[in-house]
Amino acid sequence: MWMRSLFHEGEYLVIQSYPREHKLMVEHRSFDYENAKSHCELENLAHDYTSFSLRIFHDEQLWNVDYEGKPQSLSKQQDWRIAQEYLEAHYAMHTDAEVVVCQCSYPYFLSLTSHISNNGESMTSWQPLTCLVRDLGRDIQTCPNCNASLVRADESEDDDFDFDDQVSRPIACIGCANYHGVDYGDNVLVCGIHPNGWDSENCPDYHP
Repeated sequence: MWMRSLFHEGEYLVIQSYPREHKLMVEHRSFDYENAKSHCELENLAHDYTSFSLRIFHDEQLWNVDYEGKPQSLSKQQDWRIAQEYLEAHYAMHTDAEVVVCQCSYPYFLSLTSHISNNGESMTSWQPLTCLVRDLGRDIQTCPNCNASLVRADESEDDDFDFDDQVSRPIACIGCANYHGVDYGDNVLVCGIHPNGWDSENCPDYHP
């Protein structure tokens, strides 16, 4: 059964937008726009590898806000509710399956499945499934939330394909030619212009 939201109409939420987690990470709640905006700015100044964004709860969903604090556009991050059976499978030992978070924050279930190729050979590949309370067990190839590809046509032939790398890119960097994302010791160089990444979803130096 779908759970009633814990948030209230018109409530401002400071959420963790990067790195993405299986559930919505809410750092601060307020009905005062200036208070929430100030708190969000302070959180971004205080953290080097975690980004926070301001949202407003409107019509049972999270929305980006305009300069006056009013709902502007639907947020890519939402309060996703993962079905219990998929969470149990994710944390179970010795299973070839896990809950993965898309680059937009949408969680899906990834399981290793066997199938027969067109050549009659037995092959294994990663199959993404929906795992939300409202939508579970459906085979998907692209993210229902942002339409990003979740599998590659040649993934069974590419042993170096890394799903962790696929879903770890900051939202502001999706599709940007400037994105670097290489780990140098304990530090990740996001790009040469913004080494630590941009702290919101609209980077001024985005280049497709």
